[in-house]
Amino acid sequence: YPDDCLHQDCRFHETKCWVNDMRDHAAGAQILITNHHLLLNALELGFAGERILPPAAIYVIDEAHGLEQTATAVYETIVTDYTVEQLLSRSVYKQYLGEDLLDEVRMLNTLAFQEVAHQSRDNAYRVEGDLEGMKKLGRALSNLARRMKQNSPFKKEGVDEGKRKDKEDISEERRIYDLGMEALNSTATKLLTVAASKRDGDFVRYATRLFDRRHTTLEVHAAPINPAGLLNQYLFHAEDEQRNPVARTVICTSATLATNGHFEHFKLRCGLATVGEEHVLPAVFDYPRQALLYQPPLPAYDYRNADAYYSVVAAEIERLLEVSRGRALCLFTSWSGLQQVYDRLAKAGKDPIWPVRAQGDAPRDALLTWFRQTPYSVLLATRSFWEGVDIPGDNLSLVVLDKMPFPTPGDPLHSARMKAIDDDGRSSFSEYTTPLMTLSLKQGFGRLIRRGADRGVVAILDERLSSKSYGRQARTDLPPARFGREFKAVHRFFQTALPSQAEFALNVWAEEEQRASS
Repeated sequence: YPDDCLHQDCRFHETKCWVNDMRDHAAGAQILITNHHLLLNALELGFAGERILPPAAIYVIDEAHGLEQTATAVYETIVTDYTVEQLLSRSVYKQYLGEDLLDEVRMLNTLAFQEVAHQSRDNAYRVEGDLEGMKKLGRALSNLARRMKQNSPFKKEGVDEGKRKDKEDISEERRIYDLGMEALNSTATKLLTVAASKRDGDFVRYATRLFDRRHTTLEVHAAPINPAGLLNQYLFHAEDEQRNPVARTVICTSATLATNGHFEHFKLRCGLATVGEEHVLPAVFDYPRQALLYQPPLPAYDYRNADAYYSVVAAEIERLLEVSRGRALCLFTSWSGLQQVYDRLAKAGKDPIWPVRAQGDAPRDALLTWFRQTPYSVLLATRSFWEGVDIPGDNLSLVVLDKMPFPTPGDPLHSARMKAIDDDGRSSFSEYTTPLMTLSLKQGFGRLIRRGADRGVVAILDERLSSKSYGRQARTDLPPARFGREFKAVHRFFQTALPSQAEFALNVWAEEEQRASS
């Protein structure tokens, strides 16, 4: 458990604690490398957080396009149907409270999450009204903490000390007991936070069903609708206890930070009131030489006839794979789209030409390892692969994006943020939805060119990239690759890009001759 540290009461605190040793080293360092979560957590704690991360005059936030998402995760409250069960498994409760009391609380936990689960049959949905069962569960945990405080065997110094091993044991047992009370109160506070509707103007409460965890099936969140104020307060425009500005320089960098040639979306969503300097720098790669952006003239997506659309998408991907010799990462905006194309590429009774796997076949890292080690392979994936995937060289020469990656309309968090903007008389589509889509599109494109010698094609199969004004604007935000709408442009590109003309000819033209003779 992360909150089980005994601190000064631990016999190893001063001399053999590796956490303290690392923090001491960090305090004396000139440069520290950490992640966004730990930084925001430390800054939120103020002076207490300086033991986690020492204060600095300069903070460099790399991959800053994800700062709003990270801030949401740091500042939100989450409880699951396993939170209380996991908490009550600690031996300190069994020893001092007894199983009967714990079983009563476990039953309240079951009833509380059943109440949430029955609000909707969707996999993600907004929680409405006060959750009375959750409130009852929170109060029950508070009562357990109160009982432990009243019946503490450590109230009086020296009680039963003769029966104990030594002074160190007494301190550690007392601290474990105190931590048990703190954990009960902390969990009770979380439960009462997600149960109450009084902050629904600033926070969105929603539930998500989980299908891939061993003990957890339901999560309940209370997330800030707009974390800009919190980022302003703790990171960008922090003040000390006397309300004086903290002397601090924050540098935010990312290859996908700007939209429409400026940073207005980022500044608005992350609470930057004033900015010293802004720079949109030119691309570091020779994109006109290294990359081709291909958009085939496919029909528009129609949710009422999705099967027909994905049949066309699958056929286009098969055609692209023939000229790229596999070596492709196909990124989808939905699981249903991925599955439909996967089923068509790996048809029953017909072995695919290229080794094909899809997200869900194995863990993420295992799939990426397979892709790197398997020649001419094809990997199909969804949103979690749109960024953070680094496959340089000839292993990846084709990236396919099925649609423009707009935020999911049914996502309760995005829905609440769009509603807040619209209710304020502004346009959520232009201010929030389109910039997010553009940033995700740039991330997907960025999977292709990772080094100066890389070459390849990015195929975006969404007709809105050319037919809609927001699509054309998003295209101008992409790296300046060559652009083509005819398949012969892809042929020409790979003819020059592939190391072996003979291999290209054997692979592509033999297939076409076979079709012509049949």
